[in-house]
Amino acid sequence: MAWYWIVLIVVGALALLYLLLSFFVAKAVLKMAVTPVAHTLDEAREYQQANEHISYADYDNVWRKESFQLNGVQGKIVGEIVYNDSATQKRPKVAVVCHGHTWNRLNSIKYANVFYSKGYNFVLYDHAYFGESDGKYTTLGMNEKDDLNTVLNLVREKFGNLAFVGLHGESMGAATVLLELGERKDVDLVVADCPFSDTMKYYRELLRHLTHLPSFPTVDIANAMAKRKYGYDFTKVIPLRAVQNSDTPICFIHGADDDFIYPSHSKKMFAVCKNPLSELHIVDGAGHARSHLVNNQGYWEIVCNFLDKVEKANNLQ
Repeated sequence: MAWYWIVLIVVGALALLYLLLSFFVAKAVLKMAVTPVAHTLDEAREYQQANEHISYADYDNVWRKESFQLNGVQGKIVGEIVYNDSATQKRPKVAVVCHGHTWNRLNSIKYANVFYSKGYNFVLYDHAYFGESDGKYTTLGMNEKDDLNTVLNLVREKFGNLAFVGLHGESMGAATVLLELGERKDVDLVVADCPFSDTMKYYRELLRHLTHLPSFPTVDIANAMAKRKYGYDFTKVIPLRAVQNSDTPICFIHGADDDFIYPSHSKKMFAVCKNPLSELHIVDGAGHARSHLVNNQGYWEIVCNFLDKVEKANNLQ
């Protein structure tokens, strides 16, 4: 056999092996993304008390809560409204806080505390597939923005069209609240903690980080699988586009040491913000969704100062 035939056979065999490897890695990546471990409410509570020193005393004994169930994309969406009895504004202030991947609404309490201290009523709810909500999978923002839209309709029903509404999201929740800016224009401010700007870009970076393999064609295979099985198209979930087309003031907070979603995502989105009240904060020494832990007082100051600034611009102070 001629030497070039041997080379072609070897190259072909290696290419086939690489495609097979890409296929199995793509399946694993997709499973991790759309059907991850979903922590229970009890697990979230225990983890936050033990590792993040979050107190549930006010949640359990002080806050006046009203539970709700809504019809979401995959079935019921479960959550609760917390009414702030200390609020005195004629124009009610409301914050909707969206949790991140694998967690549930109890993971949002650490952020809701900030809004409560500033006189906001707030809403906590479980994204589809997580907590007590229905759902067989998650789409990291694609369907979640539609569920958030339903939650915001409830907010308007409860608090009226004049209510001053802010959104806060962590990671997947941050991408979701940014995507919502492309759905409606009655959001008054957004705090986005460690969001991604582009789903394909994010998955390509994550794959290289986790496996040290080229992202092509693995991520492309995963996207084809996601479209066929879940109707989830990575190429259509791009928070950057929603930010570009919105005039809502946005406060980006991102850990400088985040190697799960790189800070460059927040930097890129901040660069296209239209509203001059928007801010970008890169927190030194913080990993993914850990800015509040690395500098809790600094985190509160960032959010509170941003709220004050936007509220003043809207004549709420």
